[in-house]
Amino acid sequence: MNKFLAVSSAAIASLLSFAASAAPGEYWEVTTKMEMPGMPFAMPGTTTKVCIAKGGEKDPGKSTGDKDCKATDVKTVGNKTTWKMRCDHDGEVMTGSGEQTTNANGYDGKMQFSSSSGKRGGNMTMVFSGKRVGGNCDPEEQQRAMK
Repeated sequence: MNKFLAVSSAAIASLLSFAASAAPGEYWEVTTKMEMPGMPFAMPGTTTKVCIAKGGEKDPGKSTGDKDCKATDVKTVGNKTTWKMRCDHDGEVMTGSGEQTTNANGYDGKMQFSSSSGKRGGNMTMVFSGKRVGGNCDPEEQQRAMK
């Protein structure tokens, strides 16, 4: 299950960066909470400040933070975006889907992942929200730091 958590964290970091190449960015405060059935305790939510390319908060398909995770079937209707996700980290494959609703200064969403590879499979749900806090930044700088 630890490998599953590591893969999940990488996928989440990838999705939350939403970086688009060469676009100016702005700061967002992103809160995530993961839930995994069978865990002996509830994992606490975390809040981080990230740089997101302007407009990138609406398109998880522009995520380039993790080359091993691919968003597909990205569809937007009004202010709601849905997608499917597949991550492959060293043979640990995770698949899932997500949805997000955006407004002028924030977004709320949910992703569900499952893994059937490795020693033990598992499921995970991540609930997240983002709030625009402003200030200019370079989303590519965050990606360079991740590499």
